Amino acid sequence: MRYSLPLLLLFGLSTIVSAADEKPAGDKIEKITYEDHVKPIFRQHCFTCHNQNDAKGGLNLESYGSTMEGGASGEVIISQDVDSSRLFALVSHKETPKMPPGQDPIAKEKQDIIKKWIELGALENNGSKVKKKKNTGLAMSGPVNTGKPEGPAAMPEGLWKQPVMKLDSSGAITAMAHSPWAPLVAIAGQQQIALYNTDSLKLLGVIPYPEGVPYVLKFSRNGAILMVGGGRGGYSGSITLFDVKTGKPIVTVGDEYDVVLAADVTPDLSQVALGGPGRVIRIYSTADGEELYEIKKHTDWVTALEYSPDGVLLASGGRSNGLFVWEADTAREYLNLQGHKGGITGVSWRGDSNVLASASADNDVKLWEMVEGKNIKSFGAHGGGAESVHYTHDGRITTAGRDKVAKVWSGDGKELKKTPGFAEMTLVSVFSHDGSKIVVGDWTGEVRVYNVEDMKELGKLKAITPTYAEQIAALQAELGAFDKAAADTAGAAAAAKQAWDKHLAAIQASQKSSADTQAAMAAANAQVEALKKTLAEAEGKRKQHQQEVTAKVADAQKWAGEIAKAEKSINELNAQMVAYGKQIEEKTSVMTALAAAKAEHEKQLAELNNALAQKQAARQAAEKNVADLNAKIAEATKQKEEAADDSKASKQKEIETDTAERDAARAEVDRLAGEVKGATEAIAAKDAELKKDVEQIAAAEAEVKKLQAEADKATQAKVETEKALASAQENKKAADTQKAAAEQAVAAAAKAKDDAAKQTTDQQNLANKYAAEIAKLAEQLKKLDEGKANLEKTLNEKRAAAKVAADKAAAAKQELESLTKEQAEFAAYPAKIQAEKAAMMTGIQTQEQTLAEAQAQQAEMEKQMEAKLAEIAKLQAELDKVMAEKSAIHAKLSEQKKKVEQGTDEMSTAQAKLKEIKRQLELLEDVYQ
Repeated sequence: MRYSLPLLLLFGLSTIVSAADEKPAGDKIEKITYEDHVKPIFRQHCFTCHNQNDAKGGLNLESYGSTMEGGASGEVIISQDVDSSRLFALVSHKETPKMPPGQDPIAKEKQDIIKKWIELGALENNGSKVKKKKNTGLAMSGPVNTGKPEGPAAMPEGLWKQPVMKLDSSGAITAMAHSPWAPLVAIAGQQQIALYNTDSLKLLGVIPYPEGVPYVLKFSRNGAILMVGGGRGGYSGSITLFDVKTGKPIVTVGDEYDVVLAADVTPDLSQVALGGPGRVIRIYSTADGEELYEIKKHTDWVTALEYSPDGVLLASGGRSNGLFVWEADTAREYLNLQGHKGGITGVSWRGDSNVLASASADNDVKLWEMVEGKNIKSFGAHGGGAESVHYTHDGRITTAGRDKVAKVWSGDGKELKKTPGFAEMTLVSVFSHDGSKIVVGDWTGEVRVYNVEDMKELGKLKAITPTYAEQIAALQAELGAFDKAAADTAGAAAAAKQAWDKHLAAIQASQKSSADTQAAMAAANAQVEALKKTLAEAEGKRKQHQQEVTAKVADAQKWAGEIAKAEKSINELNAQMVAYGKQIEEKTSVMTALAAAKAEHEKQLAELNNALAQKQAARQAAEKNVADLNAKIAEATKQKEEAADDSKASKQKEIETDTAERDAARAEVDRLAGEVKGATEAIAAKDAELKKDVEQIAAAEAEVKKLQAEADKATQAKVETEKALASAQENKKAADTQKAAAEQAVAAAAKAKDDAAKQTTDQQNLANKYAAEIAKLAEQLKKLDEGKANLEKTLNEKRAAAKVAADKAAAAKQELESLTKEQAEFAAYPAKIQAEKAAMMTGIQTQEQTLAEAQAQQAEMEKQMEAKLAEIAKLQAELDKVMAEKSAIHAKLSEQKKKVEQGTDEMSTAQAKLKEIKRQLELLEDVYQ
């Protein structure tokens, strides 16, 4: 199949996406399973109606397999997708029919278990593993084939507004369509299609449909073509494509023996598919009207047909709940979508061609993905049955149904808005080109336009339009009201302007009084500020002079203190000088005694040093004697060892004598060492005494020197203090004089301050008076300003109302003028067409006569040619002359042939134009009544 590769790619993509959604292998999530958690809930609340023996709605919940299989309406559990799982929507009472029926919802904790079970993969038991998440297709994906035109979208231009038939009511709205790119809605009526602007709600024109009643209206993807299907019940049916701008038919295909109830044209306008009570889908080529395919799968009326936006698939629905998808190019079956329990009332493709929405008499709207044909979402749209379903560009859905309302849904089937109720069931609801409005038609023929945001009704439209005379009469009736409203609102605006001007004059007067008073107050305040400045200056001078007095008093006190302090210092210094003299004398006597003791100690030290030297010399001589004896004993001992035995005794005796002498010498050395030590210690003691004498003398000298320095310092201090005393006495005298002068200045500054304070009080009282006046004027001005805002608001409102009324009156007059002119042109149109027909007939007759003459001349020339050829055969001698004549005749013949051919072309053109004139005459004579 030609779709294998795209489908494989789409399946592969969904696999990759779902794989990315899986949890890492290391994640530990508590398992909630059908067997352990969900089945007990179903047993308690659901098995009574949904068991193996009594599976209501085809749904058996007794086993995991049958639960996942779903019921007659398709799957009810979508693993890992709670929003798309219809069973949860029913048990939570978010959708109808609410389950269990006639009871409150099951406990919230049980709902949470079911919800969690679905979210975690809808596992059967503890041994089950989570499967890859299914791609539900609810999110928009892939290229969206919008068909948006590059330039301005097509709108009707110069269409007649005269209704084809004069009827009191249109009856049920059999068909309606909105342009995908322009504010243009087409509404089916009896033998006509009314075109309205959905922004202004104005009638733009009427397209006659003499074939009967339109049951199908669809705009082409670019909005330039309007496809109309319908006919007469049990008699005829066909499809016609109209040019939206001109309202002229482009091509008509099909020749059914009953009305066409469903049809669509491919995005490239190359094929048209139609169906109806004959249960057969026929597909025609728009190029030559040739039938391309027949599809005989439906077992009842074909009620819905629509090509996918990419032109690849064709969806069809029937009255016996059959719903199929076909390959557009081959008409081969692609999908058989089973699940609806009632007849299919409408189908609509999402912009990306991946999802098909179907509406049914079983109340439901179902969404189908186009990979496997799975039902990815079902929602009860309308109690009693859904009658239509339509997508808009952004994936929202609008539906109409037997519960007498129209609704707007999100792409995943959540109800967003619904209209107020109609008198009867709503049959069709379509989005406007920008998705901001919906147009809804009902069984009684009423058509309303709603704003989607707040579902506010914007106005009503009529399938059966009023005649020119009725439109003109209505406008004329309205025009009087418009003119009166314009005059009334203009008068009200003028009165409001007078009140406004008067109020402005009062404000200006109040502002002038306020300005004058403010000027006077400003002058008074300026005077107050000047006096305050004078007062501040006087106070400043008083304070300055008072500070000077205080400073001079302080100076006098300071200098008096300095005088007393200096006199006291002189007395203290005199006493110190006497004490220092006495101490110096005492220290000098001590220092003399210490010098005598030092001399004596120095003498004793010299004597001790002499004795020590003598003892050290004796000790050295004794030590030398001991050393000599030791050497002598050593030598004798050596000789003894070397001597003969008989000499050893004498040597031993000598050694003993020397040893005794050495021991005696050693004793002398020890004695002399003790004497040296004693003498040394005596010298050290005497040296210490001498050092102490030196230290005491130095200390006494230092103290005497210090006392002398202190005495000199005291003497100098006394001299300086006597000088300071004289200076302080002079300074005190000057401070006393300056204090008296400052006290006089303080008195003068205090008087100036009192004078300025009195003047300030007078000016401040005057300024306060002006301030009270200004406050009063400000309150008055505030009230005037408040009134000004109200008056200005009133004036603006009156002016705006006057402009609106004037604009309405002007627009109504312009529309009346345009309609009157158009009515006259419409009335004159048959005569104009007849005149054109007569002129064309005259032209055709002239062309036919000219053609006959040319053909006669051609025959005569051919006869002459044959005669000349005969003459040529006989008169070979005159060949040159005859050949020349032949050439001339041949040239004339060629020219005549050209004229004949040109006449034939002109004849064909005239006949085509005549055919168009005849068609328009037939419309005028046979259609308009």
